[in-house]
Amino acid sequence: MGTKVLAGLVFLSMGVWAQTATPDSQGLPTLRGVYFHSPAGWIGLPTNPLLPMENGTARWLLGFGKSDAIADFPGPHAAVQTSQVKPTFYLRGFPPTSGLYLVRATQKMSYRQLRMPVSGDFIEWAHVKSSDLVAIETHFAGDNITALTPRDNLKPGEYAIVAPFDPAAGNIQAVFDFGVNP
Repeated sequence: MGTKVLAGLVFLSMGVWAQTATPDSQGLPTLRGVYFHSPAGWIGLPTNPLLPMENGTARWLLGFGKSDAIADFPGPHAAVQTSQVKPTFYLRGFPPTSGLYLVRATQKMSYRQLRMPVSGDFIEWAHVKSSDLVAIETHFAGDNITALTPRDNLKPGEYAIVAPFDPAAGNIQAVFDFGVNP
């Protein structure tokens, strides 16, 4: 093998390694999920299915229109809380083109809630309200890893990252929730 070919293979292998690991995602667990790096190490955000139920109001019962669908999550706060107002999350197995959203949840006394307007479109039956969406930035952070950061500082409160549960499962979505408590 010539020296140029050998040097090319070494350079190519270094390029492949650089694509599979970045310094900010070193040590990320290998399981599919959403992770946050704390001083104590990697923390996986709990997964909940996004199952909005249409709220039957008097308006809906009398046929004057549809009400919002509501997805509730137990507890007044998410299990994972951070003091960082601009945290970065690492999503393994969720490409940025798969439809990732960061949403502000409404905190109630003993639960958290996402209100979702109902559409007549069966495929997009319930969708996140644009007023609840938080602008995000995503970038490649390693092999099958996407880094997600809010564009602006988050206000104190409860949030959820919404991602497709499984690309083969159609419109079923998963929620990975967290709270910001500076």
